[in-house]
Amino acid sequence: MLMLEPKRETTAGAGRAEIEFGCAPEGRTFIKRQFACYPFHVCRPHSFAGDPEGMVTLYLQSLSGGIYEGERLSLAIAAEAGTRAHVTSQASTIVHSMKTGEADLVVSIDAHEGSLVEYLPDPLILFPGARLSSTVKVRRHETATVICADAFLAHDPEGRDRIFDCFDSRLEVEDLEGQLLARDRFVLTGETHRRRAAAAGYHAALATVFVLTGNGDPGPILDAVRNSLAALPEAYAGASLLPNGCGLWARVLTPDGASLRSAMHAAWAAAREAITGVLPRARRK
Repeated sequence: MLMLEPKRETTAGAGRAEIEFGCAPEGRTFIKRQFACYPFHVCRPHSFAGDPEGMVTLYLQSLSGGIYEGERLSLAIAAEAGTRAHVTSQASTIVHSMKTGEADLVVSIDAHEGSLVEYLPDPLILFPGARLSSTVKVRRHETATVICADAFLAHDPEGRDRIFDCFDSRLEVEDLEGQLLARDRFVLTGETHRRRAAAAGYHAALATVFVLTGNGDPGPILDAVRNSLAALPEAYAGASLLPNGCGLWARVLTPDGASLRSAMHAAWAAAREAITGVLPRARRK
């Protein structure tokens, strides 16, 4: 039986959401338990034609207008055996300018036997001076499938070519016993991002996509993801297998947010179709 961590008292600058998906006897996925405090808002789940049987789509919203200096935000997603869930955001989240501190965003995903979890929020928008630590930690049964992404784009609302200060990204994959299977980590300053991305033509946006599955040979999924990204002329991308047979990953650079969303959708759609045989339709945003 899945158990989310007990509720803790919220401290200043902290906010969290906890979502547990269950599976009804007829195979339909539903929200078994949820908790959310400011700034999170959990919307009513939806079902879309063309999705795998029983899948629900859940939108998460922010009530605060973005992520601010000093905030400590956490999101926990737990998927019982056999559940199928797509979790996304209503829109991109702004990470606002910061003077001396930083903000933290931690997402944990527990995927149990035979479950399918897709965590694909829109890219974060890093304003000038923003400092964010972003962690996505996945614990999965060997028969579970998880598709997740961590993405951002740099933007100066005043058009003065200013850049974010620092983005610290961690994506970790473990089995249900806590054994580490794969880890991707980078700490990127704004100036380094601008200088290195310019080597391939300026790219303001970056995404990392993980496709974690132990069901069969991941080679065809990798080929499908590579082909989908190669068909996008604005995407500077690469994809490869992950260690310990836990799936594959892709990293994508694009010039702007619109092209990054297109690339993320292409990689997700290719992986979904290769895994389930069903090509997903675009979600309303």
